[in-house]
Amino acid sequence: MLEGLSAKVKLLKDITIGIGNEVRESTVQLSQMNDAFAETSGILSGTFRRMNNMAARQGCRWLWYIVFMVVVFWFFLVVWWFRR
Repeated sequence: MLEGLSAKVKLLKDITIGIGNEVRESTVQLSQMNDAFAETSGILSGTFRRMNNMAARQGCRWLWYIVFMVVVFWFFLVVWWFRR
């Protein structure tokens, strides 16, 4: 009976050590992921800032190009619809 209890205690000890090792490894991986996400966030915020600066310098000319393209697309769609 004592041998059975000793075996169960050893099994619990091994499981606990395994859980501790897994937690340490997961903590290291999470730290690395956090660093990678922080770096990516910095890169993306810089890119977004440069895009906003470019859009501000360009004015609203690009908006008129988009409106023109939408109107042309709509015109062709209407013509196609009525010619079917």
